[in-house]
Amino acid sequence: MGYKLPKTKDYGVNLCESCLDKQREIDRLKEEVQRLRLKVCANERKSKAGFFGSSTPSSQVPVKANSLALNQAKKGGGKPGHPGVGRQVFSSAEADETRVAEVSVEMCADCECRLNRQSSNERAIYELQREKLHKVYYTLERKVCPKCRKIVSAKVRNAFPRMSLSNELMVEAAEQHYVLGRTLGQIAGRFELPFATLAESLKSIGKKLEPCLEKLIQDYRTSPVRHADETGWRTDGAGGYSWYFGSEQVRSASFQRNPQCECRQRSVRNKTA
Repeated sequence: MGYKLPKTKDYGVNLCESCLDKQREIDRLKEEVQRLRLKVCANERKSKAGFFGSSTPSSQVPVKANSLALNQAKKGGGKPGHPGVGRQVFSSAEADETRVAEVSVEMCADCECRLNRQSSNERAIYELQREKLHKVYYTLERKVCPKCRKIVSAKVRNAFPRMSLSNELMVEAAEQHYVLGRTLGQIAGRFELPFATLAESLKSIGKKLEPCLEKLIQDYRTSPVRHADETGWRTDGAGGYSWYFGSEQVRSASFQRNPQCECRQRSVRNKTA
């Protein structure tokens, strides 16, 4: 039996300092090459697909794949010498109002000479006029019969009796409030109306239209397709319910306060007092 030599502790690792520096430089260059390749690929993809990549809209794609070189060289617009159409505007005969924009100065600002009149230019402008409230004061003529002494008084045709708002204004206010959902305060501020006058006028119209509710309910019941929904509804802090009934032609809403909530509120107020 022969003597065994001890195992060497050299595991094949190069401990040369210069070799380690060379290996570090090689690894650094490899990482830089990989980073530059990724950057080049991104720039190529951006140049083909656009700034947002696959999300770039077709109108912003720099070069389309199905676009020919001849089409790419074309320029938009009409051919040289084409008169063009320009923006279509209305004429003076179609305008609702004709105004004159006058030159306020009489002397030239540079040489201080008196200005002479020249031919005028024309320009069409679309303007938005804010709706204004017109206050109309009626003098109602009265006549009396000489025989029976009956008095016949003139009536205002475009307003209900004992109401301060005309029918057109009532329709506009009702549409703004019930259809578009604007508050009575906003409508009163828009038309410069007293809030109480607007609220009371809508209540009066509601009372006049109340008999029509039964006819609407009957039309709803006879509709082939109907929908109904219920939700909680609070008015001035009091609990209640709101019901919606709708069909293709009829839409109605009903409100009712909850008596239990009112009793609870009264008991709380009594305890607080």
